Formats: sequence, structure tokens, C-alpha cells
Amino acid sequence: MLYSHGGRQGAVGGDLQGTCAALADAGYLAHARRRIDEDHMPLQLADALVGLDTLLAHPDLDIGRVGIIGFSRGGLLTLQMAVDRPSVVHAVVLMAPAHGLRSMEATLEDVTAVDDPVLVLVAENDVFQADHVAIAHDVEAALVAAGKDVHLVVYPPYQRDGHALFFEVQDPYWSDLLAFLDTHL
Repeated sequence: MLYSHGGRQGAVGGDLQGTCAALADAGYLAHARRRIDEDHMPLQLADALVGLDTLLAHPDLDIGRVGIIGFSRGGLLTLQMAVDRPSVVHAVVLMAPAHGLRSMEATLEDVTAVDDPVLVLVAENDVFQADHVAIAHDVEAALVAAGKDVHLVVYPPYQRDGHALFFEVQDPYWSDLLAFLDTHL
């Protein structure tokens, strides 16, 4: 499992170490690393792909069970990796994917390369930094239109800002994520 964090301009959204530890506890080989501090999306995608290549080079990796998970900006990059490397990815989880300075719109123009099941998770009140609920619905619509296997889960409002649901490993989303991975990997 590759986990891609959220955040930009030096901020890190999500819990790299905690997510990898929880995935390992669930029986998955997990890798995450902090991306370069750069807003240029092609450079961030290239850096995220280095993380995927690092995971793929691990000697204990089961090449037939590779999944990728991303939160916020990491969710956008995860979808882009699924488009870029469909032959090595087998399950995709997007948690509150971000627009990434309009990069999501361009990504959604052609998702035909995605050949893996996709789980999209978002909290109903994740609309403060950006309307992550609308973005999640846009992702679902584009994947459905392309005939892809996608499932969207919209959770009830979480705290004051639904984006915080994914700042740490917790239910309700974590059990849904693990059930999805266990089914598809």
C-alpha cells in the first residue's frame, strides 16, 4: 500500500506514520513519504510516482496486490497515478480528493486508463477549504461515465470541518477502507 498525504506549501495533511502502522497491523506492506514542497502538480506527481516505485521495489511486495491511498491533494495524485500506472495498481482509495489548482478537472477529462476498483470517501461537511464533496461527486461521475468500478461514501458531518475526518486513522472511514482493500486485494 502506498499512502499519499494531503497538504501543500509545507503543510502535511494526514498521518503518514500512523496510516502505515495501521495498514501494517492489518497485514499490508505500507509505504509513505513526505512529498516535495512544491505546488507545481507535474513535479508533485513525479515525486509521488517515486514513492510508488520505491514500494514496487520492495522485496516483500506481492505485485498482484498493490493498492494506493491518497488524502486531499494526495487523493488527486493517487487518481493521477492510477491513470498513469494502471498495470501495477489493483485498488485505489481517494479520501476527500482535492482540486489541486484545477488539476482534477484535467485528470477527469480522461480516466479510461483506470482499470482498478476505486473507493471515494468524503464527509458531508468537507466544504471549507474547497468543496471536497462536489469534487468527490465529480470523480464518481467521471469514473461511472467511463464505465469504471467506483463506490462513493459520504459520511455524516464530522466536527466543524469534515476534512479533519482523515487527519488520523479512525472510524467510520477506516473500517470501510480496510473492507474495500480486503475485498479487492
